[in-house]
Amino acid sequence: MQSNEVVIKIRGRSISMAVDGLTELEIGGIADQVGEKMEAIEEKTKIADTSKLSILAAMEFAIELHNLKQKSENTTEADLRKISDLVAKLEGAMEKQLF
Repeated sequence: MQSNEVVIKIRGRSISMAVDGLTELEIGGIADQVGEKMEAIEEKTKIADTSKLSILAAMEFAIELHNLKQKSENTTEADLRKISDLVAKLEGAMEKQLF
């Protein structure tokens, strides 16, 4: 996987970072989301400290990621149960036709 060194700018601050597997455009879009999240938190909380805003934004993104992982795991488990049920029904139908 190729690592791209890019410079992103969030809230007036430039940061150089290496990212694997994403284009510069994708990285820029993610940086925009971070800036937007920080701005929304600042408007809601009236906190101006960028360090605190960064931590709060990171926590919100981490919570979103956690919730998506949980949802994905639950969906996968439900899909596996459905597949098992279908396999059992197909096997039952095949046994009836064979005998």
